[in-house]
Amino acid sequence: MKKLVPAALVAMMLLLSGCGAPKTAADHGSGLSVEMQTGGQYRHVQLIRYENGEKVPGENVVNADGSQFENGEVIWFDIQPGEWKETTAFALSVSTDGTGIGARQTKPVELEEGKDWAHAVFSDDGLIIEEAE
Repeated sequence: MKKLVPAALVAMMLLLSGCGAPKTAADHGSGLSVEMQTGGQYRHVQLIRYENGEKVPGENVVNADGSQFENGEVIWFDIQPGEWKETTAFALSVSTDGTGIGARQTKPVELEEGKDWAHAVFSDDGLIIEEAE
């Protein structure tokens, strides 16, 4: 019994610490996740959605400690189903400055109608949808 308690504590700590793969939109079953593959140069990311061709600025994201988004880091945008159904395309506005100054915008990526979620990768080549359902 004494050996079980430390093992249970370690397992519980790993579970509570969020150990494991980053959660994507597929894991959540909704929204948009973006995997960063840009060499850790950006500190500020803003989602821009397009509804029937109209630009709709969305959520701004920065790391709590102000650090850069590293390769493999996943940002999940919690887009509600009603908003997502109206989304026809999306883009990112990215900046090396944590306040968003000097941001540049990616080309919009079209999204097929009727999707509940999408997962994209952002690299120096731009934004590419990897998976959507």
